[in-house]
Amino acid sequence: MATVLVQACAVEHLTAEGVCTVPIWVEKPEQVLPPLTLAEGTVIAFAIVSCWTVGLLFRLMARTQQRF
Repeated sequence: MATVLVQACAVEHLTAEGVCTVPIWVEKPEQVLPPLTLAEGTVIAFAIVSCWTVGLLFRLMARTQQRF
């Protein structure tokens, strides 16, 4: 895998206007999670919403059980 470099600037090299006087190149860190396709993201989002829905239903059932 090729190394990706991005331009950065140290705080001490910034002017009051926000211009970098001494730009440097740093290696871009690798992503922790792999990029997702739209289909994969949709599946994960559906799983999260489903878990929240089940938890909400259990909470509502517990509240109705306490009332009777």
